Amino acid sequence: MNRLALVALTLMTAALSAQTPWSAEYCVGCHSAQRKIGGLSLAGFNVDNAEVVEKVILKLRAGMMPPPGSRRPAKAELDTIVEALESKMDSAAAVRPNPGWRPFQRLNRSDYGRAIHDLLGLDVDVTALLPADTVSGGFDNIADVQTFSPILMTGYLRAAGQIARLAVTNPKAKRLLFTCRPAAPSRETGCAQRILQAVTTAAYRGTATPKDLEDALAFFKKGRDGASFDNGIRLALQSILMSPRFLFRLESPMDSTLRVSDAALASRLSYFIWGAAPDIELAKAAASGALRTPKDFEKQVRRLLADRNSEALSRRFATQWLRLQDLDKVIPDDALFPKYTSEIAKLMRRETELFFDSVVREDRNVMDLFNARYSYWNEALAKHYGVAGIAGSAFRRVPVPDERRGLLGQGSVLMSTSLSDRTSPVLRGKWILEVLFGTPPPPPPPNVPSLDETARAVRGEKTFSTRQRIEEHRRNPACSSCHKVIDPPGIALENFDATGAWRTSDNKVLVDALGELYDGTKMQGPSGLRDALSAHQDLVLRNLAERMMTYATGRRMEASDMPAIRAIVNGAAKDGNRFSSFVLGVANSAAFQMNQPPLSKAQ
Repeated sequence: MNRLALVALTLMTAALSAQTPWSAEYCVGCHSAQRKIGGLSLAGFNVDNAEVVEKVILKLRAGMMPPPGSRRPAKAELDTIVEALESKMDSAAAVRPNPGWRPFQRLNRSDYGRAIHDLLGLDVDVTALLPADTVSGGFDNIADVQTFSPILMTGYLRAAGQIARLAVTNPKAKRLLFTCRPAAPSRETGCAQRILQAVTTAAYRGTATPKDLEDALAFFKKGRDGASFDNGIRLALQSILMSPRFLFRLESPMDSTLRVSDAALASRLSYFIWGAAPDIELAKAAASGALRTPKDFEKQVRRLLADRNSEALSRRFATQWLRLQDLDKVIPDDALFPKYTSEIAKLMRRETELFFDSVVREDRNVMDLFNARYSYWNEALAKHYGVAGIAGSAFRRVPVPDERRGLLGQGSVLMSTSLSDRTSPVLRGKWILEVLFGTPPPPPPPNVPSLDETARAVRGEKTFSTRQRIEEHRRNPACSSCHKVIDPPGIALENFDATGAWRTSDNKVLVDALGELYDGTKMQGPSGLRDALSAHQDLVLRNLAERMMTYATGRRMEASDMPAIRAIVNGAAKDGNRFSSFVLGVANSAAFQMNQPPLSKAQ
């Protein structure tokens, strides 16, 4: 830690643990021994408590402390204190790295469907076979909530039986499965061994053992007894699809360095970027020890990113990070939006997938997600957006008007954060704070009236704009403190209606899209909101790195992970914030390449 940081940290510790002029002016109003807002009292502040310090860092970085409307220190002074705290945390982490711990992961519905496709060439509707996955931290692949219930076991049994029967009757699957045909009964066992050796190797992600083949052959013989060769293969395949070696991404025991095995690292890398098991080249690299050399490891990461299979990052990671699944929950009112059709929502989602994939494929600066001057439209989507001159059903890359730049101008985001009959600056603002800044607002207090109830109580049944309803709602003191933080980012998007179409008026009232962020930043419409995102780029990039690390490791991030998150962001900054820099930062992190045993975690 340099001298300036050490001095700043000393001042910070003194300011937050005693009644210094600094703390008396900026802190004591909220964090006295009596008030303890956020559970923090100055008297109890300890710079060695990582969880508390990381919360303080985030609040200070976001400009949420001191709170809006109160006296604030100069930005330079605040930045020095934050950097000192970060340096303290990062230095401690460098001395004693903590890669974190998670149990092994189970194949979720998406993983299962992809595995069946890769193994047998079959595209099955897994939603009809398996129950929905539990979502935690925004993602459906978090290991410690992947329970194995009786309902799930029944689903896997049913799926294995149906898929195995389909595989021995479907021509495409049969060509992949039956790599040989016995010319005589005496050659059946040899042919079965050859088939099942290939299947177990692929199904168990390159880690099949002689015992695995022996078990599969036992089921083959049971199914073959009194029936056909194909029936024997069917039963053996069914047993493989029910095996924990297939359903769980089991990892070999770690050595004293806590590093996962090369095969496990290859599996983690492939599921992170492709959402699938390792291909032959990656499996060979793991077997040869090549993944242990930084140069060869980076080569494999870049190869996976360059492959079309990396579209899984847009279809899986981006979709869940951006919460595009919420599109399915919004059904616009036919009377208010007569031109809207259910097909539009699918087109909106595809636009965002293609757009995100272009940032991955072209290795662009990740801030282009919010500033890019292009998107992907077809005729129907362009017409919905009110843009002429685009014909045909195929999506193509097109220049977009200023208000449509980046994710904040795309219907998938705008409609999924709306209600069926109107926009919701509250939902949109909450989405921006949570999904982009990583600073979720507190939950609302109980018994707070809705916007519509507040408006009716004040103005009767008079028609007025959504913004006017919000302003009435914020007159309630119980609502004001939270809504003046949540609403402004959403208000900046009020020119977009509930279906993402552009408008200049709302209920015959001219749209007023001027908002003020909690730190005083003015935002006029979508361009003003984009400027605010750029001004708070450190928050956006930190949150993206944290979300990506959560998805890649299959566990929620904790305070002990924040030094690694900062290291990823700092490393990416040296490479122009390119998407590949974030992926490489995650893949090279201790959390990705190692696993802390649970006993050590408890200690």
